[in-house]
Amino acid sequence: MSKLRLLDLALLVVVGLLGWQLRREWIHSHAREQALLRRSLPAAKVPGLTPLDNVDPTTAAAYADVAMKDLFSEDRNPNVIVDPPKPEPEKPPPPFPVAHGVMLWPGVPPTIVLSEKSGGPQKGYRPGESIGQWKLVSLDNQFVSLEWNGKEFKKRIDELIDRTPVPEVAQSVGPSRAAAPATQQLGRQSLSSEQKSGPGLDVGGGQRACVAGDDAPAGAVVDGMRKVVTATPFGNNCHWEAAK
Repeated sequence: MSKLRLLDLALLVVVGLLGWQLRREWIHSHAREQALLRRSLPAAKVPGLTPLDNVDPTTAAAYADVAMKDLFSEDRNPNVIVDPPKPEPEKPPPPFPVAHGVMLWPGVPPTIVLSEKSGGPQKGYRPGESIGQWKLVSLDNQFVSLEWNGKEFKKRIDELIDRTPVPEVAQSVGPSRAAAPATQQLGRQSLSSEQKSGPGLDVGGGQRACVAGDDAPAGAVVDGMRKVVTATPFGNNCHWEAAK
């Protein structure tokens, strides 16, 4: 029992010493804290602020570059964009001449019988010749090329043929013989019963066409013109030329 009492006493002494040590540490810590709070720090010297640069007053001209580079308003650019002149409307070509026939003979330049308008005088034309505002460029048995204002137009001959119906001529009743109307189609001329031979329509180049029903023999000379008949695979071609 005495040993237990001694042990309890020793433990009690140890606990007392620990409590005293803790209180001592707390007192020292509290004293340091109070001393730190009561201490005053010297005022630090703060340099003065640097003055700002002078700012120029705002003007509208200063924003000209902003306006010129505005991607959403091209019309604010001081460089005026002048619209290009509008092209003049293309002038329509004049009416095409009226075709009445084509003559293609061996050894003779091709010839087409044309008139400037329906019912106008007929004449033979060859490539290089002009009729009205048109110039004949080339010619074959189906197509004709015409030039106007530097532009070339290729037309079918049957498109240029005058298909206006010929009005019938009433025959007069009397002692004189009624004259039959003269009609021309595809370069051939029908004659009245009073004319059966002789030169027909002027086809250019000093030549005249043979009329339908011409019964003059080859080599016949009429009005200073000589009849020439040329055999071709498609039949005989006939024309009148100046007699030499």
